[in-house]
Amino acid sequence: MNPPPGRGSTPAPGRHHLRLVGYLVSLKERSGCSYARLASNSRTTGGTDGTGSVSATTLKRVVDLAQGVPVERAVTAYVRACGVGGEEEALRLWRAARAESRGRLAGLRAPHVDGIRTRADLAAALAAAYERAGAPVLRVLHSRAADAGIAGQVLLPLSTVWRTAGRRGLPATWKQCAAFLRGCGVPARHMGRWEEAWERAVASRTAVRGRSLSHPARGALARRGRTPSPVINWTPELEQSLMTLAKALAIYAEDVKPMTDNMARTAVMVGKTVGGLQLERSGMVAVNALSALLHSLKSTARLNGLGPSSSVNGHFPPVVQGGGALAPGAG
Repeated sequence: MNPPPGRGSTPAPGRHHLRLVGYLVSLKERSGCSYARLASNSRTTGGTDGTGSVSATTLKRVVDLAQGVPVERAVTAYVRACGVGGEEEALRLWRAARAESRGRLAGLRAPHVDGIRTRADLAAALAAAYERAGAPVLRVLHSRAADAGIAGQVLLPLSTVWRTAGRRGLPATWKQCAAFLRGCGVPARHMGRWEEAWERAVASRTAVRGRSLSHPARGALARRGRTPSPVINWTPELEQSLMTLAKALAIYAEDVKPMTDNMARTAVMVGKTVGGLQLERSGMVAVNALSALLHSLKSTARLNGLGPSSSVNGHFPPVVQGGGALAPGAG
């Protein structure tokens, strides 16, 4: 049975792919080497970036249009084996060919970095930067994201790369955003403009939330009888207060066995307060750590048969240790 027309056929190469292959072939001609010789050269020209030595068969596939756009490390190994330079231009052509073959760049409709105003603009622009970089594999992106001796894996979690590259979310902090941009090959001289764009996008979210507080709740919020949560801008002082509280609660969890009913009620109150805040994402690390601790405290209270009792007139008493009082949220 013959396959339907078009099924099983190789897509026609794009113009950027044609230019890439033409350029690579010209480098081989300039080198005057056979593929066997290039394969031998690759054993000595392979660097520490994972290119290594490649076989003659692999080198032939790099310039075979029917094989599709080759991987980046194969292109790098090919150029270095030729020994006539041209690596930067080859990689520029490769990135264009890779973005063309993936076919996602045009659909993003990403604004120029100076035109970024909202979080949606920023998400599209970051995803476009990833596509223009040739959608590098995680290992390559992490190696390029490193900064000041800090490994890219530390600066940029895998989940952040996945969300940002797929336009599913944004990095939590500017440092993560900068690491992602470095991983995509954005030059350091452009980082200032990107940081300004980041600040505009974050400010636009805060402004929208601020306006929502000045008007009655609408839609789903109104139907459920809810009002928007207060907006809290993350500050070093707020982080210090939360972390101080977390340390104090940890001391109680360690020293007070069984947990007092007073302690359990305070843990519940702080947990509800933290959970009801809309915090900037840069502060969510401390908040998540505190929330996890409070969850553990409440579980301990239930195990001890000291389930939190109801508040008195909407207030919970402070926790007292050594004659002093620790007001929830105080640093």
